[in-house]
Amino acid sequence: MMKKTLYIYGDSNTYGYNPLASCYEDDRLPEATRWPVILKRNLKSVAVIDDGQNGRCLPCGEAEYERFRVSLRLYEKLDYFMVMLGTNDLLNQPYPDPDEVANNMESFIKDVMSVHSECTCIIVAPPYMGFPSGHPMNTYQKANEKLGVLYHEISDKYSARFIDTAGWRPELFYDGIHLSENGNEQFGEYISEALNNLGIGTE
Repeated sequence: MMKKTLYIYGDSNTYGYNPLASCYEDDRLPEATRWPVILKRNLKSVAVIDDGQNGRCLPCGEAEYERFRVSLRLYEKLDYFMVMLGTNDLLNQPYPDPDEVANNMESFIKDVMSVHSECTCIIVAPPYMGFPSGHPMNTYQKANEKLGVLYHEISDKYSARFIDTAGWRPELFYDGIHLSENGNEQFGEYISEALNNLGIGTE
């Protein structure tokens, strides 16, 4: 039986960025420890394509969308398209505006559906930020939490699936943003279970 295809589109937390790496070292965590690779091992009936890039934001403007569509059109058929973005969008704003980011996510989902109408979109709320109370980044942390609520509304509107990571507490690096090796392992197990609960990978 032919495997179903799951395309994962994300940022540095999908790429497996290691903030502890020096400029002379590979900035990526060992392959076996990255959560998309753990997902591949767990979902044996699904072919997983992981596309993570450091600093990635949701596309803005026609030129960025066209570059994204080139990647999508490499695949004749996709069964599932999973996106986990929004953190960098917030961090690039002087005053975080989750509503603006959510509007960009809505446009993005519509664009994915225009290229691959046959696929089911899965929106993943970005992982939590681990900053203590009173930290200057708390406003971004709260905005990041609100993204989950807004993304859920978008998924309902477009008959997409939604994975809420709000209750997950995977281990983070010292920067309070990036998943550590242990955090990647934990996140991989969490998201495998979440996809199974959606009936994905159980075929």
